[in-house]
Amino acid sequence: MPFSTCSRHQGRVQKYMLEMAQHPIRARMCGFGEKDRRPLDPPPVVRLRVRDDDGEFMHNEDVETWKFVVSATLWAPTSDHDRSIVINPNTLPGPAPMYQSTSVISLSEPVKVRNLVGTTVSNAYLLKDENDDLNIFFIFHDLSVRTEGQFRIKFQFAVIPSEDDPRAFVESVTWSSVFEVYSAKTFPGMTDSTELSKAFATQGIKITIRKNSRGRSYQGRFDDNQDDDGDNDDDDYDNDAGHASPPASGSGIR
Repeated sequence: MPFSTCSRHQGRVQKYMLEMAQHPIRARMCGFGEKDRRPLDPPPVVRLRVRDDDGEFMHNEDVETWKFVVSATLWAPTSDHDRSIVINPNTLPGPAPMYQSTSVISLSEPVKVRNLVGTTVSNAYLLKDENDDLNIFFIFHDLSVRTEGQFRIKFQFAVIPSEDDPRAFVESVTWSSVFEVYSAKTFPGMTDSTELSKAFATQGIKITIRKNSRGRSYQGRFDDNQDDDGDNDDDDYDNDAGHASPPASGSGIR
């Protein structure tokens, strides 16, 4: 995202407050193919609260949200190293075949790719949570991680620049808790769908809802026959009334 990493609220009331509404817990690594996706479970969700000029929190339905965006980046569990980029091991130089009489050194540079795959920027949604309270949410329903290990996600909120104010600043930041990404052999399976995810689904948001705790991902499936755990069972359903109604003053996940 082309916005500054500095925040503008030093020395004044912080107008925007970003906070986690739903933390990811685990995922199965998706590797370095381009068709396989293993979404974070449950999908990360962040909530935005907005103050008026007097420092009081505004009613969410009174907030114009169409210029609001949140970006996601992948970090080490200690929050001190960005892990969003990784070298594709398939592009590393390998040993020469046994039949070659001379050694050959590859002059090709290893290829760097995104480690956090999927839609890493979300627009705002004005939705009711599991308690029927109206809030401003940013939903990251299709994020996957290529490599195994422990990670956190850094979420940064900004307002899209306008002609009157062409600069974009990070107005608020929040972090997910540490989550684990497993190899295919060690992955313990998907968790039950949360009440928050179910609430979003009933409002037309296209999000995976699982019927039981065995956890198969329908949305993360790119193969016509296999689900997220690699078999042919489909014990999930998609809320696919299909399309989300226009959220938060016409914005949506793109």
